[in-house]
Amino acid sequence: MPDQTHSSDMQLAEQAAAGDFEAFRNIVHRYSNAMLSAAFSILGDYHEAQDAVQEAFAKSYSRLHTLKSKERLGSWLYTITHRTSLDMMKRRRTPLPLDEALAPSSDQVHSWLEHHELQEAVWAAMQCLEEKSRSAVALYYVSDWPMKEIGQFLNLSLSAVESRIRRARETLKRQLAGDFESYFRSCCLGSPFEERVSQYVLKRMGHFYIPAVNKERTMDWFAAHFQLARTPQGNLELGTGQQLYVLECANHTPPAQPLLSFAVYDAAACWSQLNASGVVTEPITQDEWLGSCFIFYDPDGNKYSAMAPG
Repeated sequence: MPDQTHSSDMQLAEQAAAGDFEAFRNIVHRYSNAMLSAAFSILGDYHEAQDAVQEAFAKSYSRLHTLKSKERLGSWLYTITHRTSLDMMKRRRTPLPLDEALAPSSDQVHSWLEHHELQEAVWAAMQCLEEKSRSAVALYYVSDWPMKEIGQFLNLSLSAVESRIRRARETLKRQLAGDFESYFRSCCLGSPFEERVSQYVLKRMGHFYIPAVNKERTMDWFAAHFQLARTPQGNLELGTGQQLYVLECANHTPPAQPLLSFAVYDAAACWSQLNASGVVTEPITQDEWLGSCFIFYDPDGNKYSAMAPG
């Protein structure tokens, strides 16, 4: 099992370092809950821990080329998450009192209180544990990893992981009567978080993210209508040199705002060409500042604008 994990990590890290963003998404999928567990063991708050993980992924993507032993990807990510979480803890602001928080309904306040009280109870109980024991027990329940992989991530031996988890479970059960297990399970991250990380990292790089149900269909659509070339990594390249990353997602709800704005020389000619090709468009409008502009949609219903300055 460890050898297979190391081999997979090394391949993903090499591909991601070479510019393959799908490989990086696979890294996010594999390690997001593990990194969340490590961040929570320091910060004690899952919302802050998610922010720390997002920032740690952004840092790791820009530094992947510096990782010489790529089979040690997991422990390297743990180190980045650990340092990022410590930095966030130093910058931590005092939370607002409850009466200053805006809540739409009393039911939501009640639900928030119950969750907050359980989080406080879990965190108070975990303070009895050493930091890596906190990480180990959170990893065990949040990531659902075998103990061998937990050891690789935390750079601990299998026997050390087994011992830490056994003692931690006994401590938490004494103080929380088993509630900690359901609490950890409820905090697992899924595809919405992975997509959020992808968007965040690409924005930091100055590139663009297009969500699509069928990646190849959308890639072909952009190539056909806008003659965009593909990079060696298979991404679409805009005339500005920025890249357009089409990332496949299982469930997609198009955002209300346009994802991109295209500058065109002749809005009427572009509108006619897109219409003739079967692209869904809205009528051309005139704007005092923007000139002629119109809205059009890709096969997934994502909205774009085209503008020809007057």
